[in-house]
Amino acid sequence: MSLRKLVDALVNLGNRRPFLVVGGALLLMIASWWYASRLQIRSDVMELLPRDSPGFMAFERRLERVGGGATIFVLVESPERAANERFVDELHAAIDKSELRSSISSIESGTKDTRAFFEDNKWLYASLEDLEEADNKLDRQIAIKSGMVEDLEGDSDATAEHALGMDEFEERFEKKVKERDEFPTGYFANPAGTQLAMRIFTTASGMGGTNDERIIDQLQELISNLKPASFHPEMKIGYGGDIPNAKAEKDSLVQEALIGTVIAAVLILGGVIWFYGSPWALILVGFPPLFGVGCAYAFATYQYGYVNSSGAFLGAIILGNGVNYPIVLYSRYKEFRARGMEPDFARREAVWNAFRAELVGSAVASIAYGSLTVTRFRGFSQFGVIGFVGMLLVWISMIPCLPALVVLVERLQARMPAFLREKPAVLGEDESRGPIASWVGDLTAKYPRVFVGVATAITLVAAFKLPTFLKDPWEYDFDKLGSQVARKGGAFQVTTAVDLIFGKGTKLDGSLVLVDKIEQAPLVKARILDKDRLDREGALIDDITTIDDFLPGAVDLQTKKLEVLERIRERLTPRVLARLTEEEQQKITKMIPPETLKVLHPEDLPRLLKSRFSERNGTVGTVLYIRYKEGVSRNDGHNLLRMAAALEGIVLPDGTRVDTASRATVFAEMIRSLERDGPLATFVAFAAVCVVVVVATSSIKGAVSVLVSLIIGVVWMLGGAAWRGAHLNFLNFIALPITFGIGSEYPFNIFDRSRLLGQDVTRALKLHLGAVTLCSYTTTVGYASLLFADNQALRSFGHLAIAGELTCLVVALFFLPSLLHMIGAHDPDPSKAAELQASAIQ
Repeated sequence: MSLRKLVDALVNLGNRRPFLVVGGALLLMIASWWYASRLQIRSDVMELLPRDSPGFMAFERRLERVGGGATIFVLVESPERAANERFVDELHAAIDKSELRSSISSIESGTKDTRAFFEDNKWLYASLEDLEEADNKLDRQIAIKSGMVEDLEGDSDATAEHALGMDEFEERFEKKVKERDEFPTGYFANPAGTQLAMRIFTTASGMGGTNDERIIDQLQELISNLKPASFHPEMKIGYGGDIPNAKAEKDSLVQEALIGTVIAAVLILGGVIWFYGSPWALILVGFPPLFGVGCAYAFATYQYGYVNSSGAFLGAIILGNGVNYPIVLYSRYKEFRARGMEPDFARREAVWNAFRAELVGSAVASIAYGSLTVTRFRGFSQFGVIGFVGMLLVWISMIPCLPALVVLVERLQARMPAFLREKPAVLGEDESRGPIASWVGDLTAKYPRVFVGVATAITLVAAFKLPTFLKDPWEYDFDKLGSQVARKGGAFQVTTAVDLIFGKGTKLDGSLVLVDKIEQAPLVKARILDKDRLDREGALIDDITTIDDFLPGAVDLQTKKLEVLERIRERLTPRVLARLTEEEQQKITKMIPPETLKVLHPEDLPRLLKSRFSERNGTVGTVLYIRYKEGVSRNDGHNLLRMAAALEGIVLPDGTRVDTASRATVFAEMIRSLERDGPLATFVAFAAVCVVVVVATSSIKGAVSVLVSLIIGVVWMLGGAAWRGAHLNFLNFIALPITFGIGSEYPFNIFDRSRLLGQDVTRALKLHLGAVTLCSYTTTVGYASLLFADNQALRSFGHLAIAGELTCLVVALFFLPSLLHMIGAHDPDPSKAAELQASAIQ
């Protein structure tokens, strides 16, 4: 069976069995939308990276061993300090007893245990030099007190007032304790005690995953059950940190995607009503893209179970792109009916007449999405696969469904009053579809050199900045890619308040890095610092904290300290104390080192510290914390690449390679994926579009005209971005290959229509300008749904894609016809025009 016979058979099926075709498609669409209702949205940036990338795999291993280390801050506020402290204690106890505890690596609700630990072991944390000095001074003062040694220096009276001279050393020892204790009340509180903070470190990534949501939901339920108002009527609980911030961004994304999609649908359908002058067109033009969107999301539900942040607005984009095909087909049908064709014949001829253009349009659009699938970057590939499926199914469903829908709608209208029927299409005397189309058609035919010259001048201006732009087009400021509202919302405000309470520069703040074995920690620390110092732009790291930094030294050093402390304890005998005043005895007694002192190991540290350096299996000491210098932004992509360079590929002296992982390495991997996969997707999209256009035009001049028009539209788009100072990122880059596909439809449609009209480009423009403009309008509105996103990366995607739509449309309507007139590729063929007219009358 020939292709023409197959197409005619599908159209005839719709003509004869419209209820069967439409009913079957409707049931399938309803089933698809119902199945797709299970689809989840994941804003986790890990979902954008290829699963086999080194950064992803290293971070996955880290998640398995210690979790993501994402934080939740709980801010307790009331006028009464005691009430706040009671609530924090109750909440800590409740978490320890709940199922939530398995998702938490550590809880920091206060420093009481830590303070007690350092107080009990303050002698060990003194320097060996101070201890030896104290021992020597104590020996001398005891001898002076006993009269065994004469006070030749004449300071016995002074030392007598200072309990054998130990007051000085007590102050030194206490100072060491206070250096490790910034919160004298034992709670993380502001000076007034009206705000208390609890810092919870979880096993989640904090990048927007579903596990993050489960943890915060469980915590909120736990706190609700405690009834904060029962502790104080004015008590308020706030949430901040990685997980609440990520949840706020995701909730905002889901809400905005819904609002943007609904508004886009209303505007698209409203444009269709305005163009055709009847709401009946909504049923005819709207059904195929709604079918395609439902099937695309059903496929995503089956294949992935979720969409990442780039796919949240994909429904609106497919709707805007997909409605192009039925618009062109229905416009062709209306034109043929205006020429006097019978309905059945007009439907068949419209489908076949538009088949070539629709097939090419579907091919280049599918290619645009499909080109993203050749990349390993999941932020591109998943978007491309779903978009490819959606666009393909829109085109497939349109051929049988639209003719069948036309039959049903026309039957229904025939039974209605005249004022409820759609008005028949009318062609102007010059066969134009309106005054604007007539004006543009005549103007481009009369002044082709002017339009080509203006377009060339604009192209040169746009291209002026492209070399610099294309050399490094990426956006490295991650502050310009996240959510703005989330940063101003409650979670952000709580995070800011907690940061003020905890202060900056503590040893446990910073990026968590994991090594494989405990003994590797000091070696990896030294290697990272060495690599950081070699950074040509300057060192980024202020310090790296290991668990050893909380111990009073290595085992041999502690052993020496214990020997000195033993001598001090032996010197302070009851006989020595008896010679002192009661006040001096009290002071000295507090300075006697307890006999329980021993060499401290990591497992002896208090829970708050030990848990921060522990893996899930109980291994202690494999965790390091990197603190970067003040003023170093971790939202600067250049810094992230430099940080990753210092962390990745650590090779120890024995040749062992240690694959560290942190958020810096994850984001750096994302940047490298963009740099690698971006050009690949662009090249594949453009090369494939070139092949389709060359084959479809069957004309060298025609292919060159269409491709030159496409290139000019893309140059204008990128040139505009360069002049505006905009950059490409992990979301808006998708607009580039899509523009190659969608943007080539418009010049090809004008070219192909003129071919079918005996190479009369002016007539083709007059007939087809409205439909092409409506197609661009609906696509633009689909992209405009992204402008409702609070996420700045998504908004930049919308801005760039809209710019590409507008530039490609303007080029197709003004430059292409002018170019065809200038190069003589479309001189009218009277015989073909007469043949078309004769076929229309039959």
